[in-house]
Amino acid sequence: MWTSNNKKYFLFLSIILFIGLLSGLLFTGRINEANQEIVFNNINNFLLNLGNIHLNNFLPHILLFPLFLVLSLFIIGIPLYIIFIFYNGFSLGFIISSLKNIFGFKGILYSIIYILLTKGLFIFLLVILSLYLFKIGLKSFNYYFRKTKRMYKEEVYILLKKSLLIILFILINDLLLYFWGGKILNLFKFLLK
Repeated sequence: MWTSNNKKYFLFLSIILFIGLLSGLLFTGRINEANQEIVFNNINNFLLNLGNIHLNNFLPHILLFPLFLVLSLFIIGIPLYIIFIFYNGFSLGFIISSLKNIFGFKGILYSIIYILLTKGLFIFLLVILSLYLFKIGLKSFNYYFRKTKRMYKEEVYILLKKSLLIILFILINDLLLYFWGGKILNLFKFLLK
């Protein structure tokens, strides 16, 4: 159920993601030419070997998300996953900007396809997970500092179950991308020629 608090949290997390996206878009223009050359060469090498590459986010995610879950119970997780959302927005902006600088308009098209296939579902699930973790952190804050003990365990238990389900979906998405992500992206490489 989307309450006004859920909408506020979602709007806040979306703004953080958007600020990260803008920062990533602007960052490429701020690095010097020598570093741009290194970045662009690495991106070209990545794209040349795309059919043989496994997009491996499974290991970082299987370590990071349970850590976020535990830390949200102790409140300190809130700033960490806000930073993580900003980082993901930044990486999206950086991908778009870099591919645009290398390939022009074709790079923008390819970056949109790349983001939709590799990051689209993940970002959606990440925002939902962050919403749940944010609520767990706020409930923990109220429990520890405001001594609001009413329904704390029951509400947090439900949020933890929902969070674990979202983490499971993220890990399934990561496994699918590991085995087929590079091959699917390779199908769209014709856009860059």
